[in-house]
Amino acid sequence: MRVLLVNSPSVEHPMARDMAGGLGFDGGSAVVLPPLDLAYMAAALLGKGHQAEIIDAGAAGYTREEAHKLIRAQRADVLIATVSLPVIYNDCAFLKEIGDYFKGKIIAKTAITYPSILEEILKKSSANLCIYGECELVIDKVISGEEKRGTVFMDGGVFRMDENIIVEDMDSLPLPARRLLDNSMYRYVLLGDNTTVMQTSRGCPFPCAYYCAYPLVQGRKWRRRSPEHVLREIEDIVHNHKISRILFRDATFTMDKDRAHAICDLIISKKIRINWWCETRVDCLDEELMRKMRLAGCEGINIGVESGDTEVMETQAKIGMTFDKLKFIREKGRALGLKMHFLLMVGLPKETKESIYKTYRLVAKLRPETIGVTILTPYPGTPFYFEAKEKGWIETENWSEFGGHRPVMHTDALSSKDLYYAQKMLSRIFYCLSVSGYFSWFKAKILGLCFKMWASR
Repeated sequence: MRVLLVNSPSVEHPMARDMAGGLGFDGGSAVVLPPLDLAYMAAALLGKGHQAEIIDAGAAGYTREEAHKLIRAQRADVLIATVSLPVIYNDCAFLKEIGDYFKGKIIAKTAITYPSILEEILKKSSANLCIYGECELVIDKVISGEEKRGTVFMDGGVFRMDENIIVEDMDSLPLPARRLLDNSMYRYVLLGDNTTVMQTSRGCPFPCAYYCAYPLVQGRKWRRRSPEHVLREIEDIVHNHKISRILFRDATFTMDKDRAHAICDLIISKKIRINWWCETRVDCLDEELMRKMRLAGCEGINIGVESGDTEVMETQAKIGMTFDKLKFIREKGRALGLKMHFLLMVGLPKETKESIYKTYRLVAKLRPETIGVTILTPYPGTPFYFEAKEKGWIETENWSEFGGHRPVMHTDALSSKDLYYAQKMLSRIFYCLSVSGYFSWFKAKILGLCFKMWASR
């Protein structure tokens, strides 16, 4: 069969669809990542003798009309298109329009697992079914109708959700079909242009599952690829695609320190020259591993810090992390030349204005190279979502607002306006702190005083 896989066009800017656990994140034009899920499915289809092509309409900046023209020209038998939470209405409308002229099977592909939203996708689009599970290894049977696991569909007007499916043996995955992508389109703000992504593990067992989308989408069980399998993909990226920048998209890249050491050892022994970035936790790092990562080409690390209030940090935001651990890792990273990107958020239930001011103080003291500040989003299906819903905190379920930078709720201590103000102020103050010059320093001081006054009200 001839299968066309489409990364749907975005509304205003490219959507970082595989971020926020795969639900989608409005990262802006500085974060344009390849559709790894489509590349995996394409590789599996090619391996089964099917034909496959990928159109990344989002990264290419195509309008819906331009994407439709390309789809018509392909004359495919099956079309698979992405649907992400923050652009769900645009994606569904796009799929609805495809149904007006496409005569083959239409399949939606999403990371959303919440049943009522999956039903909404089917009803608002022309999709015959929607994939929500890890169906890469059985995608040939999904398109033929032999496999229903990991999908939802309408059966005589009744919504049906088959059992989920996950890839247990991660080494059984094929290498993503990057040759079907224009790899020059992709970039990651912390690495630069011509960056690709890799995923060496899935799942996350940590207590952050209370609010985090990664365990919601990928499950609590951590599943990893062997160092040798990871190396095969790195060599393919470097030698066959001439790419030297890699963003590892694991929720916790160094979950198994021995495996992380082994991956680094292989990169070093093979003399592979790459620059890479990863995400992990402070309690999954140590000086020896960080030194090895730097030797293997690691440029920097995304660290989930969330809050500068030590009580919030240690009991709700990042259980297992302490300020002392964070300070140690930051200092060792600076000495080794490893950049640190602190992932911060505002809006946890225990937070107050004073808590958020403490986050500012932590950032000012530890001075990471960069930060990212999001507003806590109650992703449907997380324990936090149900708690927020029960307490009446959620102010809207317009899913287009669920991109990480817009307040969709309040807490007992903080209004939605407070959350928006805090997110903007933390970002602005850090920018001033990171820019050299007296004027920037003076502006940071003034903004810090304003922030302190706000926190004391």
